[in-house]
Amino acid sequence: MKEITEKEYELFEKLKEIWFHANSEKTGAIFICGEAGEVDELGLPQHIFVCPGPGSDGMAIYTMSRPYSAPEW
Repeated sequence: MKEITEKEYELFEKLKEIWFHANSEKTGAIFICGEAGEVDELGLPQHIFVCPGPGSDGMAIYTMSRPYSAPEW
């Protein structure tokens, strides 16, 4: 059995989360199903639509409350 580093494990966990949401028809995970409004310079839309699962009749609308900001180290 091969052991992996902590960094490799962190990458695995991120990839697992991506796969989980990209395959919502198999996993039942929530997923972004649309966008609306103006798009900022980073490509982020003013609103996104989130579907609670495949085959759902409705969606939730999330609105950007403030522009993207990164820590200034």
